Amino acid sequence: MARYQCPDCGYTYDETLGHLHEGFAPGTPWSQVPDDFACPDCAVRDKEDFVLIDAAPSGNAATSQVVAPAPAPATSEPVAAAPVAPTAPQPPQPAPMAQAAPAVEATYRKWICITCGHIYDEALGDEHEGFPPGTLFSQIPDDWCCPDCGASKEDYVLYEDRG
Repeated sequence: MARYQCPDCGYTYDETLGHLHEGFAPGTPWSQVPDDFACPDCAVRDKEDFVLIDAAPSGNAATSQVVAPAPAPATSEPVAAAPVAPTAPQPPQPAPMAQAAPAVEATYRKWICITCGHIYDEALGDEHEGFPPGTLFSQIPDDWCCPDCGASKEDYVLYEDRG
């Protein structure tokens, strides 16, 4: 099963886990997620913007099957190597929690709980929750809950200061 990531906020759709809050049972392949799907964390990116980050894309077995090339015939002349298809670039992976440190010119964002209004500020982190300053929202474990109301991480959206 594959995983797809929002390039803006880092939200990851894992086909193995699905996304019950959005109505996708575990095992729901990306191909069955509607084309009008928008990122549930930032609501900025649509399905077409998501990037494959792990495993082969779901689909029929004929398209995801890997076929080994036939062995080259034995000859005394040198044989040119078969061209290798380039692999898609992988998005950068977040640093482990222990190594999270503020970057010199980092742009940090704020995330707000849609249930109670709690704001998580990446620049400040949350020492009480164990997240040092500079901890990105995407680096917080998926099973983390709002410290004020207990809502899931999925209930946070990107907060825009209107000043």
